[in-house]
Amino acid sequence: MALRALLLGGMTRAFHQFWINGPAARDVLESHGVTTFLSEDLEVLAAPGLGNYDLIVNLTTGRQLTPDQEEGLLGFLRGGKGLVGIHNAADTFKASPGYIAALGGVFVRHPPQLDIAVEITDAAHPIMAGVSPFTVHDELYLLEWQPERVQLLARTLSHEGTSVPIAWVREEGRGRVFYLSLGHNRTTYDHPEFARLFGQGALWAANALG
Repeated sequence: MALRALLLGGMTRAFHQFWINGPAARDVLESHGVTTFLSEDLEVLAAPGLGNYDLIVNLTTGRQLTPDQEEGLLGFLRGGKGLVGIHNAADTFKASPGYIAALGGVFVRHPPQLDIAVEITDAAHPIMAGVSPFTVHDELYLLEWQPERVQLLARTLSHEGTSVPIAWVREEGRGRVFYLSLGHNRTTYDHPEFARLFGQGALWAANALG
């Protein structure tokens, strides 16, 4: 049976348009065999049918969860399902500390867009199989995160020369979390190395890889 992903979108500011990046993300997921359903209705997180999915992929920006929605999302994850956060997933649900803790970090700021050289830090992880170092023009998220709470897979150097995480994994209860900080631009999803990293991260989070 094919894996099923719920791809959540929607924003409170005029960027990260879901009608642009949502279909691009769906194309990447479906190219990796994941049947993907798009929604901007956060009430799905509190609905009984949430358990029909293997994976939640978060592309929302600046939104907030009700207590029931947060409970549904965290229960889904801790019960053994997967959560993938792409880019702006670290800049949403900020009033829900349980979500921020589960994701592993939160957005602070970003410099102007630049060419981001991605360096692999854990080539042995199943997600990184076949992924080569790559460069993509995108928005570099500077994050508040705790290195001891995540397993870093890839990083880059900021314009100030400091190490910045690009991708990590962690476990929450019996569930798996994958976060990838790139994905602001529609063209990023077309980059083969980004797509491989995103797709394999989704498979890992859904317990279908490694």
